[in-house]
Amino acid sequence: MHRHGFLRNLHAVYQPRTYFEIGINDGRSLTLSRVPTVAVDPAFKVVKELRCDLHMVRETSDDFFAREKPLEHLGEAKVDLAFIDGMHLFEYVLRDFINTEKYADWSSVVVFDDQLPRNVDEAARNRHTGAWTGDVYKMIPVLQRYRPDLRLAVMDTRPTGVMVVLGLDPTNTVLADNYDEIMDTFLLKDPQQIPPEIVERSCAMTPEALLSAPFWSALVAARDVGDPSYGREQLLAGIDHDLADLSRPQLCDWLPDPAAGRDCEVDQSASVGEHRMVAAIRQKAAAKASGIQSRNGAGSTAQHAATATKQAGATRPPRRVSRRPSDLFGKVAKRAPFLRRLPGAPRLVKKLR
Repeated sequence: MHRHGFLRNLHAVYQPRTYFEIGINDGRSLTLSRVPTVAVDPAFKVVKELRCDLHMVRETSDDFFAREKPLEHLGEAKVDLAFIDGMHLFEYVLRDFINTEKYADWSSVVVFDDQLPRNVDEAARNRHTGAWTGDVYKMIPVLQRYRPDLRLAVMDTRPTGVMVVLGLDPTNTVLADNYDEIMDTFLLKDPQQIPPEIVERSCAMTPEALLSAPFWSALVAARDVGDPSYGREQLLAGIDHDLADLSRPQLCDWLPDPAAGRDCEVDQSASVGEHRMVAAIRQKAAAKASGIQSRNGAGSTAQHAATATKQAGATRPPRRVSRRPSDLFGKVAKRAPFLRRLPGAPRLVKKLR
């Protein structure tokens, strides 16, 4: 089954009341929505007919979430179904999930694209192939390691797999609190290290198996009528029961070899919102560490705050981001060198200047 076929069936089974998408591209996945929808992409080029109450935003997801009310179009409603297929770099996708979960509910579903790269070249952080997943597959071991309270189901879909995440908790801050630790552990230079279970797809189940699981009907019924007797605890138990005999990832103990060396956390074309997100995470971690130490009575508050801030990493001021189209092309071409070889590229850059 192709990923868009899976998404089409998921819409039918789950019947979301709201939809959120990061990474619009040409709009193929947006054509599946018939409910109030918000979609974000800095360079979308929709060529399909869309039939929903839609708000499209042309900016990066980091800048989008830096807004005061990013999902105001949905009113007071939570995000029921989210599809994350934005920048194919691990740190971006991690932040996308952290931010999306804040606007979700226990009954929400998040789908990640490109979780099953077929080879090391396809999973490279610095793109040098046509088909490219980047290193977003790291979301599987990271979520299993830091968020065992979630339920993950990896789908063996064409071309590069998707992952479904259920049992969300918008109050959970574990990923944000451990952001720097996660980056230090998983953000490594190319060539990327991929667990054999991912390349061989032994951790993935067939899409049909998940879509036909009994827990969906109970989840939808309880969500729609607000049944107080069925909540997150009952959902997790139902998922564990229904998927007990199916292939699921077991990568909570997998860690990449740090000998490869840490890669740069922030891309050269980083947006203002990205810096705000990273700074906010570090400040929150520093404040939390300071509060814990203060309660233990170990020294002055000022000393602990300074120590915690140093440990969490000094907040870097936002880089000045050039808005010249030619500079933007150069930055994108640096991440994807093959763009420079496209017909007419040099002439386009000269014209933009």
